[in-house]
Amino acid sequence: MEIKFTPISTVGEFGLIDKFSTAASHFSNPVIVQGIGDDAATIKPSQGKLTVVTTDILIQGIHFDLSYTSMSHLGRKSAAANLSDIAAMSALPTAAFVSLGIHSNLSVEMIGEFYSSLTDELGKHHCVIAGGDTSASPIGFVVNLTLLGEVEPDRRTTRNGAVAGDIVCVTGDLGRAHAGLKILQREKNRYIEAGQPADFTPNFEGYDDALQKHLLPAARVEFAREITDKIRVHSMIDISDGLLSDMLHICKASGISVEIEEELIPIDPITRRIAEGLGENPLDYALYGGEDFELAFTIAEDDFKKLYSLEGNVRAIGRVRSGSPEVSVKRLDGKTDKFTDFPSYQHFVKGDPS
Repeated sequence: MEIKFTPISTVGEFGLIDKFSTAASHFSNPVIVQGIGDDAATIKPSQGKLTVVTTDILIQGIHFDLSYTSMSHLGRKSAAANLSDIAAMSALPTAAFVSLGIHSNLSVEMIGEFYSSLTDELGKHHCVIAGGDTSASPIGFVVNLTLLGEVEPDRRTTRNGAVAGDIVCVTGDLGRAHAGLKILQREKNRYIEAGQPADFTPNFEGYDDALQKHLLPAARVEFAREITDKIRVHSMIDISDGLLSDMLHICKASGISVEIEEELIPIDPITRRIAEGLGENPLDYALYGGEDFELAFTIAEDDFKKLYSLEGNVRAIGRVRSGSPEVSVKRLDGKTDKFTDFPSYQHFVKGDPS
């Protein structure tokens, strides 16, 4: 099948925006009075609700690799990353603003694929694209997404409410997104080492769950609402930078320490198989991997039994303790590792590819 490639220059900036506007018009939200088509959007917040705002930037070569990430996958993942921040506040998304830096090696069709998947993923949560901007980019594809949401004041969750005695809980399983990334990187390296042959076939057999978790993560928007509907959540954060780093955010914001038990951390069998097959520790994937977009939260011990009534996978993995901010991990061998600084990847420090 012939792949159509229409240069961006044939439609120009405004022609591209017109195509975006058509895709965005398929969805609506009552808070948006005026969306795409004017100098600025006009939004009327719902009565009695707080507005929450998050923004995220994704840069080709740093946050994603187009050699194994399709534009459709990238659109959905861009949405999920921001939706996950909204979920961590127990909010519901309402409006999005999308700014794109577009390189000349991308086509109208590729941008259309990205935008269509982005709007579809946001539309699942009744979130509407209300504006944004486009620009030429000499460095590759750049995505900046700003997301607005709303939450009732008494249901808003933050990082700074954890108290000693709380149980630390997580949704889903951890490390699987990193395992999927490892497989994609392995096959890219095999392709390069083979001389980039046209008939190269990557070996993805048996890895579907891990690949999907990395390429098509799902934000826990509705489940966060279910949790806060039944339980008073003291603190919550989305797991985007790895369990250790994100729990340290809660520790530092709340002025407490957290003790996690290795045996309680949920790690999927496929994650273990991939890590061990690569000669690596699956626990490291869960602790440092990131981009799982699950939720970590703390609640009173008396509320834990209420989680059983929720149709979701929630595990207790540790306790909140009094003391200076740190995360302790009790290993299966009886040793305890303590972390007072962020162990996962950080921009602008040693190892940053930028």
